[in-house]
Amino acid sequence: MKIDKGRSYTLAIHSGILILGAVSAASADMRSLDDSELASVSGQSGITLEMELGVTADKVSYYDDGKGIHLEGFRVGSASDPSGQARHVVKVDIGSDASLNLDYLVEDRRIEFSDIRLAGAPGLSMGGVFLDHSLQGYLNIKPGGAVGGSGYTFDTAYTMTGGRLGYRTNGNEVFLDGITMDVEALGITLDVVGDTLKLDAPRVVGSWQVEAIRYSGNPLNHGVSNDVGSGALLPSYGGLSGQYDLSSSTDIRAGGREGEGLRFDSQTTIHSASFLYHDDGNVLALRNITGNMNVQDLRLDVAPDWQNRPALALTLGSMAGEFNIGAIEMGSGSKSIGEVNVSFLFEEHAYNGRTYTNAVYLQGGGHADAGPQGLRLAAEWSLRRADIAYTEDGNRMIFSGLQSWGRGDITVNVTREEVRGGTQFFDGLRIGFEDVKAGYRINGLKVGSDDAQLQGGTELLLALGFYPAYEFELDGQITLGAGGASGEGITVNSDVRIRNGKAAIIADAYDKGAGEVSQKGLWISELEYDAHVRDMTIDATDEGLAMVTGESWGTMDVGNLRVGDKSAGNSFGRFVLQNYEVGSSMTIVPGGAGDVCAGGAGGTQIVCEASGGIWETRGEEGITVRLKNVLARASGDKKNAFTWETNRQLDGNGNPVNGTGTRVLLNDIYTSDGGDFDGDGVDDNTFGIRTDLAVDVYQTKVIKKQSGPDSLGVLGVKGDEKIMDPNAAHGYRYVGSPTQSDLNNRPLGFAVKAQSQFKELSINNIDLVHPTGGAQTAVYGVMMQNFDIRANLTATPIP
Repeated sequence: MKIDKGRSYTLAIHSGILILGAVSAASADMRSLDDSELASVSGQSGITLEMELGVTADKVSYYDDGKGIHLEGFRVGSASDPSGQARHVVKVDIGSDASLNLDYLVEDRRIEFSDIRLAGAPGLSMGGVFLDHSLQGYLNIKPGGAVGGSGYTFDTAYTMTGGRLGYRTNGNEVFLDGITMDVEALGITLDVVGDTLKLDAPRVVGSWQVEAIRYSGNPLNHGVSNDVGSGALLPSYGGLSGQYDLSSSTDIRAGGREGEGLRFDSQTTIHSASFLYHDDGNVLALRNITGNMNVQDLRLDVAPDWQNRPALALTLGSMAGEFNIGAIEMGSGSKSIGEVNVSFLFEEHAYNGRTYTNAVYLQGGGHADAGPQGLRLAAEWSLRRADIAYTEDGNRMIFSGLQSWGRGDITVNVTREEVRGGTQFFDGLRIGFEDVKAGYRINGLKVGSDDAQLQGGTELLLALGFYPAYEFELDGQITLGAGGASGEGITVNSDVRIRNGKAAIIADAYDKGAGEVSQKGLWISELEYDAHVRDMTIDATDEGLAMVTGESWGTMDVGNLRVGDKSAGNSFGRFVLQNYEVGSSMTIVPGGAGDVCAGGAGGTQIVCEASGGIWETRGEEGITVRLKNVLARASGDKKNAFTWETNRQLDGNGNPVNGTGTRVLLNDIYTSDGGDFDGDGVDDNTFGIRTDLAVDVYQTKVIKKQSGPDSLGVLGVKGDEKIMDPNAAHGYRYVGSPTQSDLNNRPLGFAVKAQSQFKELSINNIDLVHPTGGAQTAVYGVMMQNFDIRANLTATPIP
């Protein structure tokens, strides 16, 4: 690392030991202190230094194999006065054990870089960062580390107040405001063992709070909570807080992935932690967090990416870990939806014949039209395996064998609402996607334990837009703005384009224990999807987590709905779904279905069982998702419509040509409340299609469908109940007349209770379209009213 010579710097330490003024590096000099300056230095049991510090440098550079990264506009000084200095008070004492003791006070300090640039990429910058803070704490340094007397041992603790941490591009910034932090780390050791620098932290304990995450689109604002023009408080995304108790061990070696650089290997254990999101007094809380993470062979280089673009490269050998969230709480009663456990392994692996690794190449520039400052991440990832377990009321469900892979560019800019270079930008933190080719797949569900039988059931989540497997090419953006429906929260504006998509509606496992195979299922294939969202607000409320969309529209063009193989399976034809919604919403509420009468009817156990049903008490935990889809009437090119096309002509390569077949078109589909109740002359449309999904993990009754052995060889008679028994060969048996003890061991399943309602749903016209004869209207208008559809489904293994 070096400071660029031939530039102007100032390093001023006033009222202390040293005064250094430098117009250039070549003319720097030192002088002795006079009596008045020495008067500010006290020394009884030690020395007290009082300093006013101001440091500026045009450029600080780091070089790796001749390639450099430059931190420009470096400044250390006052946070409140751009031309001022930060106050430091340091008490220095040497203990009887030869330890160095430092008690320090730092007031009103800002550390910042206005630009971060890479050599070889002129005119582009990663943007600027700044940190404001005041600190009070101590640092104790003792000779002798963990493996001998050549190392060091550190004890430290500090309190941070008045903190701000910000990121700035093109005059716009997002920053954490009002940061407070308490940290204690005792017994940290630093040793050199061979060619390795070993840093061990046996225990680090801390708590922290962020008063607000703020956004500014005014270039005159920089690290202030109130707009300098209007004086109004800057809009907030909400606040954060948490605590942690962890230990870690890190090895640092010289040598990057390519020549010079650094290598890191680390192990971290989280003994306890919590994370809270605050929104206008409402809290979304992740509590009782524990876990561990092992990072192997993380390299830092200044090296080009796969397109030979200059970058700061972070490349990973592997990373494995596990995290457990003991409770996820939301709503006014701080009710828990349950417990979540995630285990994962990131490492190089081949998917669909192509090998992916894990790497991020940091570059300057961001989106080309957003301005010269921004961040571009050329990223590649390979999540070889992850299991996500959800436990509620003591019952466990596992999304087993999640894999994800991809490669492409991700851009980050802080933008304001305007059109630049033909691109529409919005207020907030913009995350862009450019030529991202990615995918994911899940092997299946397991219920009860990690060694439970693999089963289907993920298709029950299709109502939430979750597919069991999905491959796609992605372009577009998501902008996260500050402020929700009222007060704090998040506002989302997005434009997304998916190409060459293949999504499974139902999919078999990709690995049943004998190695990975191509998945079979029902596939949305050759998918082209163009989707837009405007003014969607996300808020933590007294009910739960609410997402309300101002306006959304898009077109999903499914080239083929295939059965079997995703690329070559038999096709049902082409389907085109256009959607246009105004005022739709989704609310996530803690608590599942509660008491349920399965297979019967009745609000009490006696009435339910008398009707032939089974009374199920599914507990207090679980998740209820309330969906409201308000289908708007057609407006220009925006509308709700459904097209099915078959018998398409084939091109020279044998591929069907869209628009050449016979089509059925359901045109201009919309909802209504059934009347003009507010007197504006237009039928109201606020109810929409409402769907409540209550998700639980619960026991259910499973009946054998035919006599004889099942696929695993377990014998039973038609009508017998399946009862779980750990002493049985395959973990279960069939029972003709189960006892109460047997009934307590019914199989666990993924249970979804659903109810869908609408007041009025209309289709303006249904057309038949012939490739030569054109469109002919078959039905002029369809109207359906007062629908109430209920279902109670439980997915369990079927041997």
